[in-house]
Amino acid sequence: MPTVTVNGCELYYEVSGSGPAIAFIHGGYGGAASSVFPREESWVGAFTDAYTVVNYDRRSAGRSGYPAGEHTLDLFAGDLRLLLKHLGIQRAIIIGSSAGGPIALTYVLTYSQSVIGLVLANTSARLWRHETRERFADAVRHRAQFLKEQGAEATESLIQAENARPNAPVLAPNGSGPRSPELREAFVAREREVQRLVAVLPRADRIRYAIGELRNQAAYVDSDLRPRLKEVRLPTLVVHGDQDVQVPHALGVELAEGIPGAKMVTVPGAGHGVMQWRPAAEAIRAFCDQVVVARARR
Repeated sequence: MPTVTVNGCELYYEVSGSGPAIAFIHGGYGGAASSVFPREESWVGAFTDAYTVVNYDRRSAGRSGYPAGEHTLDLFAGDLRLLLKHLGIQRAIIIGSSAGGPIALTYVLTYSQSVIGLVLANTSARLWRHETRERFADAVRHRAQFLKEQGAEATESLIQAENARPNAPVLAPNGSGPRSPELREAFVAREREVQRLVAVLPRADRIRYAIGELRNQAAYVDSDLRPRLKEVRLPTLVVHGDQDVQVPHALGVELAEGIPGAKMVTVPGAGHGVMQWRPAAEAIRAFCDQVVVARARR
């Protein structure tokens, strides 16, 4: 497996295709489900004829390492910067999906000279700072403090106990909304297999994954990048499904309106995971082509 160690964490990555670079920052918050059954990005194949696509697993997610220590948006952005330097990529189009969106924004705000275009898919500048996440955000703050005081094993037990309560706070209380028709059956099968694999994990792995997921979540709970959106001075595309109930469509509109010159594409009928919908992938491909052509004309 191709890996590189950056900021004390081993990152797994894949590079496919050739041409101008696209760096994809995936969503989710890591943990067991992401690691026992690593994700697949079906949209990548529609880009590799003309682009070099860098697809990697963030720290404490998927096939990458689960290091100790606080996780922050700045650290996530720094991980990507070092990965791209390792690959010899000087500039790239950055795509941030869902939880990858705030990382993409942080990356652009920190390393703007290395970015030629920005795509933000089903995400927000304040991913956790809205009413549907308040209860879960409070739970994450409590768990993160408990981790500092009581350690990993006790914290994993606390998480399990809290999640078992009838009124347990959940990350997405209303689900995700409609899935892509082309991938709906595959998604259901994946969820079934994830549940089977997680159920038989050794205790040590359950602790490691649960704490990694908590560290991921804690990086977002108090983040609000709205005041800095006006600093983004790059071609930007915001893509959102109008039936997304995990990150409501209104947050995508707010994001697009906050970035000077940003273009917004709404995919009718799409829920969360909008990049798996063909109209979203087509809009992103068209945007990337425009960015590359405009850059070549300079």
